[in-house]
Amino acid sequence: MDSDNENSVASSASSLQAPAPLPQQQQQQQQQQPHFHYQGSRHGHRHTRRHFGDELDVALMDDDIDMQSDGSDFNINTTDLTLNNGLNGTLHEGEPMAELGPIRKIPTEVLLLIFSQISHKSELVPLLRVCKRWSNLIVELLWFRPSLMTSRAMSGLQQVMSMNPNETYWNYRPFIRRLNLSFIYERVDSDFLNLFEGCYNLERLTLVNCSRLSSESICNVLQNCSKLQSIDMTGVKSIDDDIFEALGQNCPRLQGLYAPGCKSVTRRGISAIYNSCPMLKRMKLSDNLSLTDEDLWCFVNNCKSLIEVDVHNCVNLTNDSLITLFVGLEQLREFRISQNMNVTDQLFRSIPEDAQFDRLRIIDFTGCTQITDQSVERIVQAAPRLRNVVLSKCTMVTDSSLRSLARLGKNLHYVHLGHCTHITDLGIIILARSCHRLQYIDLACCQQLTNNSLIELAHLARLRRIGLVKCLNITDLGIHNFVIRRGHDDTLERVHLSYCTNLGLSPILDLLRACPRLTHLSLTGIRAFLRPDILCYCREPPSDFNEHQRALFCVFSGQGVRKLREFLINLYETRPEEFNSTRLIDGQPLVNLVAGIPIRGFPVQIPPQQAQGQQQRQQQQDNFHAGLMDRARRQLGDNGLFNGFGIGVPMNNNNNNIAEVQGDGQGQVQQARVEANQDVVMEANVDADVDVVEVDSE
Repeated sequence: MDSDNENSVASSASSLQAPAPLPQQQQQQQQQQPHFHYQGSRHGHRHTRRHFGDELDVALMDDDIDMQSDGSDFNINTTDLTLNNGLNGTLHEGEPMAELGPIRKIPTEVLLLIFSQISHKSELVPLLRVCKRWSNLIVELLWFRPSLMTSRAMSGLQQVMSMNPNETYWNYRPFIRRLNLSFIYERVDSDFLNLFEGCYNLERLTLVNCSRLSSESICNVLQNCSKLQSIDMTGVKSIDDDIFEALGQNCPRLQGLYAPGCKSVTRRGISAIYNSCPMLKRMKLSDNLSLTDEDLWCFVNNCKSLIEVDVHNCVNLTNDSLITLFVGLEQLREFRISQNMNVTDQLFRSIPEDAQFDRLRIIDFTGCTQITDQSVERIVQAAPRLRNVVLSKCTMVTDSSLRSLARLGKNLHYVHLGHCTHITDLGIIILARSCHRLQYIDLACCQQLTNNSLIELAHLARLRRIGLVKCLNITDLGIHNFVIRRGHDDTLERVHLSYCTNLGLSPILDLLRACPRLTHLSLTGIRAFLRPDILCYCREPPSDFNEHQRALFCVFSGQGVRKLREFLINLYETRPEEFNSTRLIDGQPLVNLVAGIPIRGFPVQIPPQQAQGQQQRQQQQDNFHAGLMDRARRQLGDNGLFNGFGIGVPMNNNNNNIAEVQGDGQGQVQQARVEANQDVVMEANVDADVDVVEVDSE
């Protein structure tokens, strides 16, 4: 909320105490006055101060919040709201319908729908002054999801919640249905969370990164929360059996349980969930060493609605329970089981050949090193609508797996192949030509890849993120060709080039000039950028990095990308000699890549002899790439998957070209929690000889 609105709301506060009884004469006068008060009238203002107190104003200090910021967050249930405040859907008890004005004849349900369309809380606050009926409805909308985006908002809410409910006009706890403390996690402790004990209508509780909370405080809030549907405890360190048992005893409607890192939870707590929460749909129990095949069987048998299962690093699970999971959960959409050596090809050989997982969209087998090309082929056959495939550190995967993934065609949007060291340019060409809607591809540490892969990836019109960490064969010429083919209004948003040590300043300037939407660029370990006048624009390294890691760290985000672009442009205009690459390609130096691209503002001409040599090397690159494409076409045959692009033809990558039809049927289903929530994505899958791990924070 802006300062004017905030001051006007605060000015209506006069007392923290409950309103004192009025003398009988004043009560009679007030009864003779109409209930409807215009929000601009002084009388309405006095009415608000006298009857509501200032606890509402204090709690709504930051009330200029977009109520529709989360489209799924407010799904109005008028029956619940009217029952909460005792209206029961009636109008004005004891008053004949004929004596009511037109606006007071509007049914409660219709009023709630009208109020819910108001986008900002600041626009609702003045309506509290109209009449008691309106105020009872509006206060529920205001407290439905308290705004806790800032420390100031937290202090205001803390002041109100600390008051005795008998001293406030309303008891606000039953109004709260969404409680998200993730924006103020650094200040949240057990005492603050205990203030929300008694919020028995709570439906969603988000405690992401609230590491100072105790198990007891979480259990206190969960008491009598029979309507709770989702709880997210990502980053909470005190997750134990008591919390799981409290969920089982109090929350039979629980649908979402996010408890990664729940190492202290034993089978006692796990059994409380699958025995008492049959409506469970989403479950994240990563790093739990107590979860066994028997427990997973019970989840499958008791919780038939499961659509998301994350058992990352649950090392006691084997093929036996996973077969039951795939066959028994018909609604399954997301499955993650990372770092598990027990998962083998036998899992997919045991699944019936006619089994179809049409709803499966996301599958993650990170670090399941026993997975081979046979497993990938079977997955694609059974789940033809996969959108997100993660095979990072599946070291036995080869180009054959990429040929299988190519059969997903337009459905495949995200693919993670970090540390799949056996894949080559041929596999990338096949994948890129068949899956033209790819938006994200991670190829970290795929050290057999060369510039030919970059040339092919350049044709992906929807590509937004590309990870090439430690792809040592990527050179200035590869980035140069990549930029030329994509054009100069590129869709790329995040590019990871850390430890591509053959890169210099020139190709990065090419990239920055061609990608106006770029918000993240990682160049860690590239010597040309480890200089003070450039490092001043990169963000701070993580606090847990050692001295060596901090010295190599070079990541630009947000405004840092813009400042780097401006600095390099100015550097090129004032000292162009710094952009003369000393890299040798076929025994010849590659000079002034920037000048070879028709980008506005770069008029420098390459000397004729150097230009001729560069053209010859470019022709050799194109000829070699054409040979790879012929091989890819022969391998795919005539199955219609291969989309041919002309060699050396720049791609006009404007908005009109990428505005394709989004697909039909279930192809329009958006990938869930690409989160949010919400989320931290590990960028650099760096192998043992490099000890810097970059964190790519959304």
